[in-house]
Amino acid sequence: MTSLSVKQLSEQLQVSERTICRMVNRGDLPGRKVGGQWRFWKSEVDYWLDLRMARLALPDLREMNLQLHDGAGPLGSVLTEANALIDLSPGSRHDVIHALVGAVALPDWVDRAILADRICEREEAHPTGTVEGIAFLHTARWQPRILTGVDLVAVGRLAEPIDFGAADGASTDLFLLLLAGDDRRHLAMLAGAARLSRFPGFLRDLRAARTGAEVQGIVRRAEATMFRETP
Repeated sequence: MTSLSVKQLSEQLQVSERTICRMVNRGDLPGRKVGGQWRFWKSEVDYWLDLRMARLALPDLREMNLQLHDGAGPLGSVLTEANALIDLSPGSRHDVIHALVGAVALPDWVDRAILADRICEREEAHPTGTVEGIAFLHTARWQPRILTGVDLVAVGRLAEPIDFGAADGASTDLFLLLLAGDDRRHLAMLAGAARLSRFPGFLRDLRAARTGAEVQGIVRRAEATMFRETP
C-alpha cells in the first residue's frame, strides 16, 4: 500500500500543506510519522474523511469545498425541483432510507434497491446524523459508484424527527442525499453539505419550506453567499 506525503495529500484534497498538518494534529486525518515525516495511506484517508467530514472545522471545510467544487458545480445546480423537497413518513433508519430512494427522481438505469442497501450499509458503518438534526446520506466512498459522471442531490424531510444515530442522541428530521459521479466530487459535495448545515438560518429555513422551488432557492442563496466568502 503506497503512502502519501503531506504535499501529495494536499494536492489530492486541494488544501494547503499547512491545513493538512493542522488537520492531522487535531485528529481530523489519520497519519503516521515515518522517519520524522508524516505519511498517509489513501484508503485510510478516504475512510476517515467519509466518516468525519461533517465534523471538520469550518475553515477546513471552506477551503476544501472552494477548491474541490470547480467543475462539479455547487449542490444547488444539481438539485432539481422534483428532488428538492421529499416528505417522508416516520420509521426505522432502513425504512426512511428506502422510502427516500424510492421517491427520488433517478436515471432509469439506477437499481434503487442496490442504492438503498449501499446507503444503509454506509449508515451502519457510522451514522451520518448530526446534533443539528440533519443526516448526509451517501454511498461509501470506498465502494464502486452507483452513479458515474453524474451528480445528484435530494432533500428529504420528516414531520417528526427520529433516532438516526446522531451523537448525543439528537433526533433527525432532515436528510441530504448526496450522490457524486467521482471521488473528487464526492468530497466536494460532502464538504459543501457540511458547510450548508452550519450556515446561519439554513436548517431553520429548510424546515419551514413548503415547496421544492422554495428549497432550491434556499440552497442556492446560501451557496452563493458561502462562495463569496474569503477562505
